[in-house]
Amino acid sequence: VTGYIKSLGSDTPPSAYDDVEMADMITFWGHNARGSHPILFWRVADHKSQTGIHTLVVDPRRTGTVQALEEVDSSTSHHFSTINGDISIQNALAYAIMERHPKAVAWDFLKRHTSGWETYVQQVKEGYEPSKVEDRTMIPAAHIYDVAEKWAEASIKGGERGRGGVLTFWGIGYNQHLHGQNNTVSLINLMALTGN
Repeated sequence: VTGYIKSLGSDTPPSAYDDVEMADMITFWGHNARGSHPILFWRVADHKSQTGIHTLVVDPRRTGTVQALEEVDSSTSHHFSTINGDISIQNALAYAIMERHPKAVAWDFLKRHTSGWETYVQQVKEGYEPSKVEDRTMIPAAHIYDVAEKWAEASIKGGERGRGGVLTFWGIGYNQHLHGQNNTVSLINLMALTGN
């Protein structure tokens, strides 16, 4: 709630089930959707099986969500196993997107609809080069760059159509991490940077 209010001014999640079938990439952060949100999970799995979208699960465990998405298509399924490295992953993805996929950055959106984006961009560029945060994320820089490319492609597709792009989910446990509010704010920052 505090992360949403701090970022969006409201604690209402800004998505609906129908967004699943419009998404060009779907990510899950810190929860096992297959076990805790089965209706949502199976809609994602069905959409993935029909369209071949890329998915990312960020969770220290190889959950049922990870395994089932890999069963649908392992070549488009990504799993980042990290413990307390979420914010560094999000910022490393932002760094990689700005560095290699500048067309995926929603500069006009940031300028018109957000505040503080200049500081966010500066801090990401100064401290989150993927190779320099491997010790915090436990994710090789090459894998960050690979997922950043998929994230950028999906963001561009969504921007061109005016719907879709990257859709992101997290469960209540994600907010209860040591830095739960910051996890949420950082993820919303990444979504805003890429126009999602």
